[in-house]
Amino acid sequence: MLVNSLPNENGLLVALPPAVRDRLRPSLKKVRLEAGSTLYDISSTFDHTWFITSGIVSLLTAPEAGGVIEVAAIGREGMVGFRGITKRNGSKLRACVRISGEALRINAEALQNMIERESAFLGLLFDYTNTLSAQYAMTGACNLFHKAEQRLARWLLTARDRVSSDSMALTQGDMGQMLGVSSSCISLAVRALQKKGLIHYLHGHVSILNREGLEDAKRSAGEKAI
Repeated sequence: MLVNSLPNENGLLVALPPAVRDRLRPSLKKVRLEAGSTLYDISSTFDHTWFITSGIVSLLTAPEAGGVIEVAAIGREGMVGFRGITKRNGSKLRACVRISGEALRINAEALQNMIERESAFLGLLFDYTNTLSAQYAMTGACNLFHKAEQRLARWLLTARDRVSSDSMALTQGDMGQMLGVSSSCISLAVRALQKKGLIHYLHGHVSILNREGLEDAKRSAGEKAI
């Protein structure tokens, strides 16, 4: 997915009219996002919304069968904590920082006040939630019909576009959680991509060596059907 914003900027905020962005700016606080930290958990209330400017935040769900699996990955194109804009609390997802970065954070009351004054802002946020819902559906279809190797290739390409780097700090445990597969399964997927010369993995760091090859790996075995 292409990110229509410059590095260290948030795509949603950049898309706002300059005057609206200027009125919103005093309510935004720059915060550091550390890998492994939880922004909010399942059933928790929403005190803040985060507009991501760098790094990646995973939205995770907990299936009845146990464990957790990623349903969406959010980078500088979007935000997390968006249920706060509808005045509803109680998340059905957990938001965890996957790759360290930064965000512009706003408290729920300030965001709600801005939304009530700026109809263009509300429209932009709801358009984004619709886009995110489509990502949920795509992830679900991918999990059903694609092998771990394909899904890992897809995720790495998406992450690369969002962090603007071919090198990312990711453990095999991170990758297994993202795809909802066992450690042995993710190990085989990583080895397969390495054997093809598409990535290099060592001590919790992944480097993309061949983007075109990863695109082919992502599309293999019926990618166009989804």
